[in-house]
Amino acid sequence: MNREFPNLNHSIVHPLIGWEEQNKTEVNYIKTIEKFERDCEKSLIETLSRVGTDATVKTDPYSLPYNEELVITLNGESYLNGPYEFYRIARKIVREVLEKNLYKLRFYMFIEVITPQNAGLLGALGQVKYSFRYHIPKKTE
Repeated sequence: MNREFPNLNHSIVHPLIGWEEQNKTEVNYIKTIEKFERDCEKSLIETLSRVGTDATVKTDPYSLPYNEELVITLNGESYLNGPYEFYRIARKIVREVLEKNLYKLRFYMFIEVITPQNAGLLGALGQVKYSFRYHIPKKTE
C-alpha cells in the first residue's frame, strides 16, 4: 500500500499535525493519520456492535483482501476540523452496512488528505478521502 503525502504546509493538514514547523514531517504525518484511522475503526466497531453487526479489524489492517469499498470525500471548509468529523462518515457507513443486511464483516479505514496542486476556486481548501474497505465472509468462513 502506497500512501501519498499531501502538502504538509496546507491548512487542511493542520488539524492532524498542528501548526508547529517541527511537526511537519512525513514520519509524523504517517503516525498521526494511522492513529486517526485506528480511532475511526474503534468508533465504527462500537457503533456497528450496537446494531448487531460483528465487525473486526486485523492486527495489520492493510493486509486485508477487501472485496467491497465505500469511498466518501469531505471537502475542506473554513472550519478546519470539519473534514475530520468522523460522524459525518460513520452515518453513511452504518447505512451501507444496514442496507446490505451485513451481520459479520472485516474492515479497515484508509484515509487520504488531498491538497490541491494548483488551487482552483473550489479545490483550494483540499479534501479528506475516507475509504471504508471491507471483506464480507462467505457463509462457510
